[in-house]
Amino acid sequence: MPMEPAPVADPAAIGTLALVEYPHPALLRRSSPVTRLDAGLREAVARMFDIMYEAQGVGLAANQVALPYRLFVVNPAGRRGEGEERVFINPVLSRPRGTAVQEEGCLSLPGVRMDVRRPQKIVVDAFDLAGEPIRLDLDGLLSRIVQHEYDHLEGRLFIDRLPEAAALEVKGDLDMFREVFFGKQSRGELPGNDAILAALDRLEAARC
Repeated sequence: MPMEPAPVADPAAIGTLALVEYPHPALLRRSSPVTRLDAGLREAVARMFDIMYEAQGVGLAANQVALPYRLFVVNPAGRRGEGEERVFINPVLSRPRGTAVQEEGCLSLPGVRMDVRRPQKIVVDAFDLAGEPIRLDLDGLLSRIVQHEYDHLEGRLFIDRLPEAAALEVKGDLDMFREVFFGKQSRGELPGNDAILAALDRLEAARC
């Protein structure tokens, strides 16, 4: 019997967070703007940094931990106590300039790395965890990280940006991820997609 999530008394309760992998439905769903910044969300952001560092990442979007919110965290240093931690809530990207190709990976697609073409520079407007507006003109690595995480909020993965030949190279990896994910669902180790989507709907209604 497929495992169902335990009933949640508080519809705004976020619960335990964990990194999810392709093809988890949260990764393929466009995130919703946050309209309520509460203690639960701030705790979730702190946990997102923990998860990002544990996975040796430099960025993490909310839907990578099965939260339906338009927010992500970044630290280009990738290590606690180094670099600068930033939180971007309801980000909007503009003024793309230049072009750069660089290898990318994704914590939700472990082991898959490919060259991705993106704008070299962008401007991001967002809010921080205190609800204050921020505007940054980004270049280089931070620009790429922000664009990668923004794609997540759109329900898009870096593999969706690959040219046809490169996409064929990763097809076998994606098939393996699907087999593993659906296998866990069939054994009751993960909730079914209907239960996952219902949980996303509940969390979305609480803060969006």
